[in-house]
Amino acid sequence: MILKSTTVPDLINEITTALEQSNLSYGHGMETALDEAAYLVSFTLRLPPDFDPYEAGLSVTDRQREEIAGLLQQRIEERKPLVYLLGETWLAGYKFIVNEHVLVPRSPIASLIQERFFPWWMGAGEANAEPSAILDLCSGSGCLGILAALEFPEAQVLLTDIDPEALQLAEQNIQAHQLQNRVSTVLSDVWAQIPVRQYDIILANPPYVPQREQRELPTEYQHEPAHALYSGSDGLDVTKKILASISRHLTDDGLLVLEVGESAYALEQYFADTQFMWLALENGGEGVCVLTAQECKQFAT
Repeated sequence: MILKSTTVPDLINEITTALEQSNLSYGHGMETALDEAAYLVSFTLRLPPDFDPYEAGLSVTDRQREEIAGLLQQRIEERKPLVYLLGETWLAGYKFIVNEHVLVPRSPIASLIQERFFPWWMGAGEANAEPSAILDLCSGSGCLGILAALEFPEAQVLLTDIDPEALQLAEQNIQAHQLQNRVSTVLSDVWAQIPVRQYDIILANPPYVPQREQRELPTEYQHEPAHALYSGSDGLDVTKKILASISRHLTDDGLLVLEVGESAYALEQYFADTQFMWLALENGGEGVCVLTAQECKQFAT
């Protein structure tokens, strides 16, 4: 593939056109062809993701244009999410290392973390007390737990995942954000190997896509780890395991922040006596709810 544009705005437009003509799927951190084109240029030119393409002095060298052309060709031919090709992405204003051992960070829980879980987190015993212990279940890249650690600088955060390679990547992200003194990892199949203690806030973004939908998803999703996407016939196998023991792991004032995406209706049907409060989040997203420690007691088995 050959790109001809010599200015940043023209190059972004040229890349956007090539992407739009290639019948690709988006939604892995970027929603449109234009978003991907701008991010590809910002990555190669080492610019912040919110750069102004019309800023004076921005130019593209022949070498940079060739690098972009090679990545663009890969994106189109392999239909691999762009951030896997680049090895990094951004969520809630922070950069994270990514690879194909983890889902592309895109959880709407990120915006709730930035809002400091308002108005649900009221503090343990006193107004405005910050959470001291946070657990990130099915953590993947560790992005949510790390965002929580950055938002609550006094909290100890534990990241857990069933995949050792995902945890290895999470540890790289912990180091990149210099959080080794407050954020740690444990290899665990849901609760199996998690140390016995209670947490003020538990973040859970488990796999929640029904297995039957695997063949229906665009090729881009096939590059993501299947065990992090699919969870039984109704998408709720892992979620049910989480809820069955959740109350043992929450403080009396604790919260569960749970994401189940489009499986929200299936969760309501399975727990017909539970009223789930699905959140309307500032940056969009669906299937996220918050449950108090008292509400979680109903799931105990």
